[in-house]
Amino acid sequence: MSTPRKKKPNKPPPDLRVRLKRGVRRYQNWLWLAGSLVVIGALFIYFADPFSTPTATDADGSKVETGVIATEGAAPRERRPAPNFVLADYEGKAVRLSDYRGKTVLLNFWATWCTTCEAEMPDMQRLAEENADELVVLAVNQAEGRGQARSWSDARGLTALQFVLDTDEDVTNAYKLPSGLPHSFFIDADGIVRVVKHGGMRFDEMQQLLEETRVAQAAGSSGS
Repeated sequence: MSTPRKKKPNKPPPDLRVRLKRGVRRYQNWLWLAGSLVVIGALFIYFADPFSTPTATDADGSKVETGVIATEGAAPRERRPAPNFVLADYEGKAVRLSDYRGKTVLLNFWATWCTTCEAEMPDMQRLAEENADELVVLAVNQAEGRGQARSWSDARGLTALQFVLDTDEDVTNAYKLPSGLPHSFFIDADGIVRVVKHGGMRFDEMQQLLEETRVAQAAGSSGS
């Protein structure tokens, strides 16, 4: 006849401190990762300040907020004053659309991912070089960082274009652009939008639209 096994006495449950220690050991890797992410996030907010309004440095050294400048009657449509704005160039200097009053401006919205933008910009470079006395090509990068945009344009030798950064898309929204890129506005020397072009262009079309802008300005000036 077999001897019945004795049941082992139940151990008392560990007290709260022991349970906490075990829990910390079990999840210490996750706690370390979460803590690291909090520290990294705090440092990013402190140094990058992503919630601040972008600024640029004016000619007198003062800081100005970038974005749209209120202009009476302005609208991104033909025969209306072009909405004025101030954006930072690659050096952080303030550039205003109104700085180029007296010259025709080809205002172009682009991004590094846009293959059509890449295809048309060499022709814009040529147009700017051949009409340097009267034309400015103002190339507004849409929502990308300075380093990304600059390395892209520098690699392509686009030295005749004036690049600025619309990092928070204030200007993009003011110009009511449809989806996709590029978009171009031919603005005459008086600041009036004369031609709106959505999509890419080749050199011959750019020349034609530039001439149309000249003719429209001349007609508008003689009629006033």
